[in-house]
Amino acid sequence: MISLINTYRPSISKFLTQISIVSICLIYTACSDIKNSQNQLDENYDNHTARIAFVSDKDGSWDIWVMNPDGSELKNITKHSSLDSHPSWSPSGENITFYSDRDGNKNIYKMRTDGTNIKQLTVNSKSNHSPSWSPDGDKIAFVSNRSGENCIWVMNADGSNQYNLTKLLKSSRWPTWSHIKNEIMFTSENVIYQINPETFELNTVFKLNKDLVFTGLFLGWPNWSYDGKRIALTSNFLDKEKMTPTLYTLNRDGKAFKPLINSPGLGPDERPNWSPDGNSIVYSSLTNNDKRQIWIINVNTGISNQLTLGNYMNGFPAWEPVGKSP
Repeated sequence: MISLINTYRPSISKFLTQISIVSICLIYTACSDIKNSQNQLDENYDNHTARIAFVSDKDGSWDIWVMNPDGSELKNITKHSSLDSHPSWSPSGENITFYSDRDGNKNIYKMRTDGTNIKQLTVNSKSNHSPSWSPDGDKIAFVSNRSGENCIWVMNADGSNQYNLTKLLKSSRWPTWSHIKNEIMFTSENVIYQINPETFELNTVFKLNKDLVFTGLFLGWPNWSYDGKRIALTSNFLDKEKMTPTLYTLNRDGKAFKPLINSPGLGPDERPNWSPDGNSIVYSSLTNNDKRQIWIINVNTGISNQLTLGNYMNGFPAWEPVGKSP
């Protein structure tokens, strides 16, 4: 028997070698196919048109919806009887954070962009809202009054390690994380600041001269453009009579503060949010039937288009950070 095995050993070794080579080839081919398929998926995803998330009471309660930037393909992705509001896209476009009172308090939640896999990130009896993602998707800034004053807080994307970032400032609101730097912009008492969430270094972005400040002045909803060079916000600076905030822009250095348009809506204009290519801003404004609707303005031409219609409220739009702009 041993002699027989020795006789066929070279053939057996050759056969096993051939099997190994074939196996390696099959594995390599399979891996290549998977990689090519993933690359194709990534390419297809990158080529899709960036969507807009917003809030609507169209189905009877305040839910998170998504739509295309031409107003088509509206889809309710939360479908809950509670209040769901202030959606914010993750940098990859895979998740959306929002706040909801579904547990009896205003807390921050995270979900997939199709509305599945909802996870609660804050568990607090106070108000937690206005989430904004860090550019690497690892952290989320938000507003909370758990310390007795509205402050900007930061947490990991899974809800852990929550800490107060602006406890020395009063009435901190509307955090928006830069898309390219580790800094958060927010307002406090009509001053726009930026702060490093690790070093706590605080800098003033924009502040009106004292002789220009008036009772009832409003500076709010600041939002970075994706290249980090411009800021959109709303203000009633030029409307001291009606005191109705409208759209403004300014440069990153705080210069060139100017109104963007006389909004076709009746105002107040709320939550301006830049398109990925920086050519358009989505925002909400009231219309003649006292219903808030979603609008898009081209910042180069000043032309606005109304996206949502109907006898219901739509607001708090947020543009998906990946995909093609219209």
